[in-house]
Amino acid sequence: MESEKFDRATRIISTIRNYVSKIIIGNTYAIDLLLSVVLAGGHALITGPIGSGKTTLARALAKAIGGTFSRVQMSNETLPSDILGFVVYTREGIAKVVKGPIFANVVLLDDINNAPPRTLSALLQAMQEGKVSLDGNTLELPKPHVVLATLNTTETELGILPELSPVFLDRFMGNISITYVDRAREKQVVLSSYNIESELMLDNLGGVVSLYDILYAIETTKEVYMDDLVVEYLLDIIDEVRKDNRLAIPISTRASISLYRLSQAYALVNNRDYVVPDDIKATAYSALSHRIVIKPEYRDVVKPMDIISEVLSRVPVPK
Repeated sequence: MESEKFDRATRIISTIRNYVSKIIIGNTYAIDLLLSVVLAGGHALITGPIGSGKTTLARALAKAIGGTFSRVQMSNETLPSDILGFVVYTREGIAKVVKGPIFANVVLLDDINNAPPRTLSALLQAMQEGKVSLDGNTLELPKPHVVLATLNTTETELGILPELSPVFLDRFMGNISITYVDRAREKQVVLSSYNIESELMLDNLGGVVSLYDILYAIETTKEVYMDDLVVEYLLDIIDEVRKDNRLAIPISTRASISLYRLSQAYALVNNRDYVVPDDIKATAYSALSHRIVIKPEYRDVVKPMDIISEVLSRVPVPK
């Protein structure tokens, strides 16, 4: 990669990272993973216990990259049209498209597990193709386009997301887990809470960087080099997960692609234009945990994170 291109991309990334870190105190790993998902052109689940900062993280990222932002509080009454939009006809019979919140650059779907299956199914085209079909009209979504969905989990669930279908979960490139911070950091959060709330007022979303900047960083991420030995290592991990007889269904090829792209982005976030095995290890939990469906008879004894840890411990690292 050209030195000038690399330097510019890392400056953009550092600016975003520094801003979000001022809002989200602690959880640095989660910030890096979420930023990696954006750079890799994907969508992210943000999971964790109630009140751990999931929505704040999503809003901080939206403020950092600028563009347009929308938020939908999901419920069992949320309809596809509440997110995608709809078509109305004038008295003259002219169709008028009313765009929904999905047409923002950053779309926050709060409490995604409350949404009915029909509404989740309507999101698949938007998340996979970057398009929305409304009454025969196919409309392009803006770029960048990032869907962030929050989901409350308990400490005992450790990444098990039974409320959502595997087909829908597979559309998310990464699962970002947020935890409660330690006492010292929580004190910082409490003392700075007024400032954080003021900073995140999104009515006039100016952006810490421009949309052009983030698109530039996304394109640069595609050029991050991965040696063939490292690619084989990545595929060995995927193969080992698929062979596990405790899985109800094998993980998809989309999981392999997600892990590949996330590792590239994570390398760039860490100021490298090449991927090392540690990048794959660091992103494997995010790329794979929400895609692992365990057979009912094993759910009390093993969690998705356990399976990933076992695989990472036994797959030989290339030298």
